[in-house]
Amino acid sequence: MFLGNIKKVLPVILILFILINSVGFVFGAGLLASPPEFKYNLTASQTVSGQVTVTNIGDETLNVTVNKKRLLMDSIHLLYSDQGIATWINLGVTNFTLAPKASKVIPFTLTAPAKINYSDAMGAMVITGVPIQNSSNLSQSLAIKQGVELVIPIIAGLPGPIIESLQMIHHSAPTVLLSYMPGNFVYQLNNNGTVYANMTGNIEINGLIGKQVVPIQGGVYPEDNYTLTAQWTPGIADFGLYSADTKIDYGRYQQDKVLQTHDTILVIPVWLIILLILAAAVWIIRKKGIESPVKIKVERKK
Repeated sequence: MFLGNIKKVLPVILILFILINSVGFVFGAGLLASPPEFKYNLTASQTVSGQVTVTNIGDETLNVTVNKKRLLMDSIHLLYSDQGIATWINLGVTNFTLAPKASKVIPFTLTAPAKINYSDAMGAMVITGVPIQNSSNLSQSLAIKQGVELVIPIIAGLPGPIIESLQMIHHSAPTVLLSYMPGNFVYQLNNNGTVYANMTGNIEINGLIGKQVVPIQGGVYPEDNYTLTAQWTPGIADFGLYSADTKIDYGRYQQDKVLQTHDTILVIPVWLIILLILAAAVWIIRKKGIESPVKIKVERKK
């Protein structure tokens, strides 16, 4: 028995040994950047400057790359674009090598265009550090390199007409849910105004046993899309038709504009399904006249 177990385990050990020797090692990298973000209020054609200090807090020499991007993010996605504010940023350094514990200053300038069609914008300095492959690494057939990426937001406020406007491109909600089955509410929004839109609101879910409220919040810059998500899970006592009324208040400083949606959800409780299955089973047994395999005979003593 013991030898049989050894024969089963030995191939697994050999496979793990081969994998470890082929991979070689896993090493990480660490970067620290200061300050964490920049905020500017600009006028047309104005140029401002700033600098970021990057420090290698790891034990490996890093190859560091710096890119300028327009930042697009929501509750699900983090995306980069080369348009808009990305074209206003000029980097003094874009690539360098950074030894362990060493620091490097990255200067940059931000120049607002003479004519702009929105007054709030969010850019970013994306700093990526990847360990340099050395001679000891090359002796291995395969090496896994783990890098790090830092995103330093550069936020610009610019003069221009203040237009607060959000458009709901698409929204989806669950139609049928079971007890303890989470349902996802998804709202795709586009900021077609000129200023940043702060969003707060809630989903009010009304049914037979009362009201439940699911809070939602987010924010989106001009010309960007935002995917707002929320989740609701019915409990064991929830059943029947529920109305889900969503109210999203938005605005730059005061959320005094509103987007609204209405959805209907059918909640089927698990206990009802179990009762229906049991009732169907009893009906089939009685219809076919199936007798119980266990018979109990009771005799009375005379």
